[in-house]
Amino acid sequence: MSKPLTQIEPGTTCIIKETGQSGTLEKIFFYPTKYEVKTDSGEINHYTTHEITFEGYERPITKLNIPEIPFNGIGSSFASWIPFQANSQIKHHLFSNKETIWKMITSLDMYNVWFSGIQRAIPDIQSERYVHNFSFDQLALKPGSYFKIRPASLAPWFRCRIITVEKEKEFGFDFRVSPFFSEYVSFKIEETNKGAFVTCNRTSKGIFSFLSLLNWSSSKSKILQRLAEITPVIDFGQSEDESKDNNTANIWGGYASREDYINYAVNMGLQNNMDIINAIPDKPTRGLAKAGLFRAKRTGETPPMPEKPAASSSPPSSGTANTELSREQIIAMVVNKALDGNMDPLNALPDKVTRGKAKALIIRINRGSAERPPMPDMSETTSSSVGSPQLTPEQIFSIAVNKAIEGDMEPINSIEDKATRGKAKALLVKIKRGSAEAPPMPEISDTSTDNNESAETESESQVIERLIAAGLGGDMEEINALDNKVLRGKIKAAIVKEKRKK
Repeated sequence: MSKPLTQIEPGTTCIIKETGQSGTLEKIFFYPTKYEVKTDSGEINHYTTHEITFEGYERPITKLNIPEIPFNGIGSSFASWIPFQANSQIKHHLFSNKETIWKMITSLDMYNVWFSGIQRAIPDIQSERYVHNFSFDQLALKPGSYFKIRPASLAPWFRCRIITVEKEKEFGFDFRVSPFFSEYVSFKIEETNKGAFVTCNRTSKGIFSFLSLLNWSSSKSKILQRLAEITPVIDFGQSEDESKDNNTANIWGGYASREDYINYAVNMGLQNNMDIINAIPDKPTRGLAKAGLFRAKRTGETPPMPEKPAASSSPPSSGTANTELSREQIIAMVVNKALDGNMDPLNALPDKVTRGKAKALIIRINRGSAERPPMPDMSETTSSSVGSPQLTPEQIFSIAVNKAIEGDMEPINSIEDKATRGKAKALLVKIKRGSAEAPPMPEISDTSTDNNESAETESESQVIERLIAAGLGGDMEEINALDNKVLRGKIKAAIVKEKRKK
């Protein structure tokens, strides 16, 4: 029974452990707990909870449960020094597989990101091509290979040598950041059910070996924690079926390869837009994107921006309600919202001409040369709009969910019906978990586009006037996108003249 030993009823039979005699419980005293027991011989004595046992009551054994994985993955760490020898060890648990961890540890060009004391690393090889002398792709990962590191100080380059290479188990090398001492650094990988333990051992010998322990508590003991921040994380709690569903799902935002999607996410992150990276459902891909962003900020090298997939540009990104409005109504709506302080609908317009007209109108309104347009009535436009593509609620729902999977949450957030918006977000969560499939993308037939464009075409003088106003306001996007070089030159020349007059 699990009844507390302080609530045992008097009269319960007990056995004294030391003598083996049986007795009967008479009274219970508290603080500390003691029992008054009357033995079969008539003697009355007092015992603690550890000195007697009661029939029918089991006293649970107190155990210290040490978790297999330490809190936040941070394991043991220590450093010691004896005369002419310094030793240190760090142990950390990473939620990733040994293949990924091995790739991160052997990527010497990434050591300046997480390994304390390194500013830059380059291979030490001789090649006929000059660029190969600085590429780690040409460095053979085997014992005896050399590489150079520049310390994060005024010291010059130092030569290091790889000593131990045991694939996915151990990687070690001689390390030097000072002319006074050298270290042997080794990383060992031990796989577990939910990741792997990485152990870093550093040994230094010599008179100045104590210098290797400088900044130990502040930086050197935390190198594996920094490594864990940029290492892709794998969710080991998923079942095989769920992991297969996640692998087969479209988690690359419509791009042809995962590398293109990562490059796109890194470029968006450099523009202070972290929504794309945070919305990546695949944790290893999200980890690689964060590592790429960290590396791009550190080195200043921006990855190439991949071409936007055609499938992601077909539906409008400024909200599904805009497909039911004419161009004038869209301009009126985004201009009113921009004047109220909300620039998101204006910046999200996919059509450059419409966006340019809206910005030019805002400039004229601020100057006082134009009046604020009336806000269009959404209820009238849905019933009276002729020639504009009409979307059913199911199509709006499908478009919003598919755009959210690609990382654009604007269509879902622009759904006015709270119930529909909640259903869309719930379906998005299920799709990311792998328990549901994405709805098919509806085909929108825009048969009236040519008619609308022909009816709304501008004359050359109107285009020049509008773009000059936009250029004076600082918007050169539509001007630079003009194919007509002569017209583009006229507009830029007029902008320069107007600026000189001021």
